[in-house]
Amino acid sequence: MTHTDEYSQVTRFHGHECPGSAVGLRMAEIAVARLGRHSQDNEILAIGETDACAIDAVQVVTGCTLGNRHLVQEDNGKIAFTFWRVADGTGIRVSAKPGSEAFRGEEAWALARKVEAGTATDEERGRFKQGQAERVRRILAVPVEDLLVTETVSGEAPEAKKLQPHAPCDGCDEQTSTAVLHNHRGRMLCPPCHLEAHGGVLPPDHDHHDHPHIHTHGHGHVHHH
Repeated sequence: MTHTDEYSQVTRFHGHECPGSAVGLRMAEIAVARLGRHSQDNEILAIGETDACAIDAVQVVTGCTLGNRHLVQEDNGKIAFTFWRVADGTGIRVSAKPGSEAFRGEEAWALARKVEAGTATDEERGRFKQGQAERVRRILAVPVEDLLVTETVSGEAPEAKKLQPHAPCDGCDEQTSTAVLHNHRGRMLCPPCHLEAHGGVLPPDHDHHDHPHIHTHGHGHVHHH
């Protein structure tokens, strides 16, 4: 299957063609080539450092999805993903190469801001749409080393976060996973109620590690319940 064929599948899921999902496709292809596609017999965990379009391509191509809890979003504002093969701890980080087609140029940013603000002329909207399509074609055609940087990562492979039982939040009374309930002065609160209890801003030194029972998340975070 060619990049273009696979990108058609990504586009059907994502809803439209765009450079971001094309970059995500190229990143996901590297992960599958190095580690294989996620399955019950080949557990892959992806950690995304972006909240943008590339995530959808990674879900389609690698099989690591938010719903199966094998895609973790940690938005660092970077076009980057780390992929781990859980069985043997093999890990790679794939990131966009600075100065590559993965990033918009100044003219594209200027046009995008006008389009998003609703102030672009018909000519400017057409120019932006054409520029996006041309950039997608270049991203799918360019040698991968001109677009992405791939590095081997070391350390212990994280585990996919496990489902936990639900219990009522003492604030809103809604059933909430015990993995995210916080003990606030003896009351078990869901994240929105916990934030509200702190006036909308958590103090920088906030620590809620004082619950009677401990659940350890797969990424090393420990919450006590």
